[in-house]
Amino acid sequence: MLASYQYRGHIIRFKVEQNPDTLYWQARGVIELIEGEMVRTFAVSGTANTFKTEAEAKHAFLQQAKRWVYDRVGS
Repeated sequence: MLASYQYRGHIIRFKVEQNPDTLYWQARGVIELIEGEMVRTFAVSGTANTFKTEAEAKHAFLQQAKRWVYDRVGS
């Protein structure tokens, strides 16, 4: 399932999947950076095979994506 989250006027879309071999969770997605009328899309993947629950993977990915947006556009 693809989740969507809006942060500071930009859009974070991601999905979380469980690795069937290791049973660990990983999130990956895109950040749509909106600057005026221009939208740029960046692929982002979370830390691989380190999360034991889906919720942990979602939380970590959102934190990483938010930090990326903040670092990219500033305060």
